[in-house]
Amino acid sequence: PHRDVQHIKAIPVAALKLVADYETNEALANNEYLDKVLEITGEIIEISKNQKGETVISLDGTGMGTVRCTMEGTVQQEVKTKTQATVRGICTGYLTDVIVVRGINQRK
Repeated sequence: PHRDVQHIKAIPVAALKLVADYETNEALANNEYLDKVLEITGEIIEISKNQKGETVISLDGTGMGTVRCTMEGTVQQEVKTKTQATVRGICTGYLTDVIVVRGINQRK
């Protein structure tokens, strides 16, 4: 079912902690984060487009892994690399990077 990411209570977590938790114990991290709405704060290290043309924002993690968040809709112009950002989205798992979908940019 389609969940409204904007209005569901999110779990706040730093990008570094999220990636580190998955690297330390994936099963435990899945129990804590998988299929839940997260509000992730970190430094943007890359902004790209996927095959569908959707914007993907990568937040710095541990140096080994990042948080890759596929954004929903248009992304505001103030989103730039080397800046702090908070994104909200649904965690779908871990494949070297933590994968988040249906992301929206949170203005602070």
